[in-house]
Amino acid sequence: MKHLFGFLLFLVTLAGGVAITAGTFGEEPVADAYEDDIPLATSIDAELEDVPETFKLISEVFDEPISAKDVKRIYLLVSNPDLDEATVHPLGELEVTYDGQPTTLIVEAEVDREDGTYIVFYFSGDEEMVFAIDDRITAYYEELGI
Repeated sequence: MKHLFGFLLFLVTLAGGVAITAGTFGEEPVADAYEDDIPLATSIDAELEDVPETFKLISEVFDEPISAKDVKRIYLLVSNPDLDEATVHPLGELEVTYDGQPTTLIVEAEVDREDGTYIVFYFSGDEEMVFAIDDRITAYYEELGI
């Protein structure tokens, strides 16, 4: 009986030590993805030759169209054969006017060259502007029956 009592005391002590260790070292802080302000974004897919038309479509949201100079610069960037594939590349920040207010449109792109040059453009910025761009892209896809 004395050995059984000693063994139970040993188990209780061991369990207490494990509990203290787990309580002290076991809970590591978990990163909350929503703690930081993650910018709202929308995207559209395009083939390389459709880049000017894509920006013409996006420009319908703004008070003034995106300049031909900016569209040409973006076209040259995404058509560069040295641009890594499957990587999101920042293409620039465009100063635009949305709903009478000057704002910045952030443009990024991912390029795929498997069957021609195919681009996914990502647009972020002011929340209302991004929603408006997304609505226009959705309407465009509906017009195409996609």
